[in-house]
Amino acid sequence: MLQGKAFLVTGAGGALARAVIPALHKGGARLFLSDPRPERMAERAKAVGGETFVADLTRLEEAQALARFVEREAPLYGVVHTVGGFAAGRFLDSDPGLYDWLLDLNLRTTFNLLQAVLPYMERRGEGFFAAIAAGPAWTGAGPGRALYTMSKAALASLLKSLQGEVEGVRFLVVYPMGTLDTEANRKAMPEADPSRWIAPELVAEAILLAASAKGGRFLELPIYPPT
Repeated sequence: MLQGKAFLVTGAGGALARAVIPALHKGGARLFLSDPRPERMAERAKAVGGETFVADLTRLEEAQALARFVEREAPLYGVVHTVGGFAAGRFLDSDPGLYDWLLDLNLRTTFNLLQAVLPYMERRGEGFFAAIAAGPAWTGAGPGRALYTMSKAALASLLKSLQGEVEGVRFLVVYPMGTLDTEANRKAMPEADPSRWIAPELVAEAILLAASAKGGRFLELPIYPPT
């Protein structure tokens, strides 16, 4: 499927990456992992024979250093960008700090990473870049989550625009249409029924399928929880 192709997974210590990393490994990808926190990332890299690079992707120079690191080892074919942040609350109770935090994690990291990796992909005329949006970005409205929705909708719009601009690179935006079943969400919502949540493994398998596909251009993929 992806035999020997170099893939970068960002947010490699996070909950979604925990499923994405073994899925890409199963597909035959050569893995490079990035996270600002090395500990959990190192454990996951060891399990799949991957290489690691500590980077804060809110800083363009660190994103560029990450891209150079991968390119020194292998031509970078694919990126799965899982970095992001979530916050809910009434818009009028928000402050500029929350705005900055959500835009930094959900949009600035995407911008910086694209700036860093796309020149290599465009030069070779091939590549794959996947990022995670959110259900409210798919529907166009997120009452009680306005700033979060705005940041994820901007991420999706950026990738949509690039598909008509960057030749040879395929883009994927994944929209989880409900709560992901993660350890953090189970702790935060102990009374909820996680059987009605989206398994991260389902998202990972969808990304693997899209990355392995031949041809095509931009993909938008909403993933719904069990009914």
